[in-house]
Parts: sequence; C-alpha cells; structure tokens
Amino acid sequence: MARQRSEVADEAIVTSALAVIADRGIEAFSVEEVASRAGVGRATIYRRYADRNDLINSAIETLNDDLPAINKQAHTEDVLVEMLEWMRTSQSSGSELLPRIFAQAKSNPVLFQLCHERLILPRMMRVQEVLRLGVERGEFDDSLDVEIASSMLVSPVLLNKIINEQSARGRRDFVRRLVNQALRGMSRLPTLSDDGEIEVATKPSRKTTRRLRRVLTND
Repeated sequence: MARQRSEVADEAIVTSALAVIADRGIEAFSVEEVASRAGVGRATIYRRYADRNDLINSAIETLNDDLPAINKQAHTEDVLVEMLEWMRTSQSSGSELLPRIFAQAKSNPVLFQLCHERLILPRMMRVQEVLRLGVERGEFDDSLDVEIASSMLVSPVLLNKIINEQSARGRRDFVRRLVNQALRGMSRLPTLSDDGEIEVATKPSRKTTRRLRRVLTND
C-alpha cells in the first residue's frame, strides 16, 4: 500500500509540474503550486527532487519515457507513421503541452529552449534513426539528407497539433499522407499502390507529348 501511495504521489507531482509549466512558464513556476495541485506537501516533493530546477527538468524528461521503440521487423515507412502519429496524438508525448509552449516562445525563451532540448530534439533524433535504418536497408536513397528529412516530417506534425488544438484530432490520415508525400517527393516518379506494388504513370505530360511530336515531325 505504501508503494502504491508513493507511485500515485509521483504521478500527481509530475502531472502537476507539467501543468504549471504550461500555465505559468519557468519564471513563475513554483514548488508550492505544484504541491497544491498534486495534493501533497512540499516535503514530499523535496524528498524526490533537489530543487525546483530538478523538478522542472525531471518532469519534462518524463515525456520521453514511452517514446516508441523502433520496430526493425516492420517496413520503415510504417515505423515512421507509427512514431509520428504517437507524437501527434499521445497524451504522454508532450503534444498537449507544445501548443502552450510555442505560444510562450517569445515571452519565455528559457522555457522554449528547455523544451526544444528535452522534448523536440529527442523526437528529431529518433526519426533520424529510423531514416538511417531505411537507408541501410536500401528502402531510401543513399543521398537522403537525414537531418532535413527528419525536420520535414516532425515539424508539420507539431504544427498540425498546434493548429488543431481546439478541434478533435485533425484528419486521421494526416500522418500517413505526410509520410507518403515526403518519401515519394513532388516529381513524376513511380509511386507505391496500397498493396506495395510500384505504379508507373502511363499518361505522359503535355511537355513530353510536345517533344515527341517534334521528334516525329522532324523524322
């Protein structure tokens, strides 16, 4: 029973700390308010954390606890979709906190920098791991710029969350469409059908048709 009470207190403290960070920022963050929201005494918090900064850092770090592992048995594209969808919808991903943090970015640069280092970068790095795995497997081109590609994937997901904060969950197929477009590109290249088969566009572009007509006429 003592262990259960301790675990409940731990969760309440972390949840309350994240809520205070979102509502007050760093400067106005106080252990007293966290204790009040969590329904515990200050001594309970200080038995677990050295000071307010330790509490802030530790609370934000917990948002990485269940960052999805890389399923190396699955197709890399599916792994990307699963990871990005988690970032977009999971309550524990920090997705609920990000819109408030971005809203405070100018007035509270310390908070933004902290969350960038502790929250955004770990997600970028995990997506980069997935992309490198895809390159190693030959699923992606060797020339892939992993840093740029990860930014192209993660940034729209975070922005989509901010835009759709007050709505339901946004379009459920957003992440799948995003990954599909990023991997296929915007040029006229072969695409994959739903069953994984390569589909080659059979209808030539108008430019190609004009060129073909000139060649035939000259011949």
